[in-house]
Amino acid sequence: MAEINKKRVVIAALIGGLVFCGIVTLFDHFLLEKEFSWIRLALYFLFAVVMYGFLTYRALKKQQKK
Repeated sequence: MAEINKKRVVIAALIGGLVFCGIVTLFDHFLLEKEFSWIRLALYFLFAVVMYGFLTYRALKKQQKK
């Protein structure tokens, strides 16, 4: 069995985090009419990177078992 490529998981987490932050920031700004905040953006990014990293790792782990 091949091991899970950590670089692939990190890249997927960063790209997913950026996309998530962009969508949520636009949603906050245009629909909820909140002011732009770097602190809020950093928290969204941290949450998204952890979430997408976990989901990618889990998907690769399941794929490895097959």
